[in-house]
Amino acid sequence: MNILYIVLASLFLFFILGHVTRCKRARNKVIHIVDDNCARCRCCLKKCHRGVLEMVADGEGGHITVKSPERCTACGDCVAACKFNALELIDRKR
Repeated sequence: MNILYIVLASLFLFFILGHVTRCKRARNKVIHIVDDNCARCRCCLKKCHRGVLEMVADGEGGHITVKSPERCTACGDCVAACKFNALELIDRKR
């Protein structure tokens, strides 16, 4: 029974520390798009659950832009989805 309490407490602590780390990263980082590398495949749009990224139409078929940088939590899901290294996390102050 004691082992169960230890496991549950460890899981709870793991989730709390993960949340604190994500919140800190979200305050310091934001997504940035490297247009030269972007293939406009829209994989990043599908992975972004916060609706931060958007496809904007232009004469060349469109480009990805950061629509709502304040909503970005810097989770990195879109960065991981991009096979062309077109996304990176940068400091918000930049």
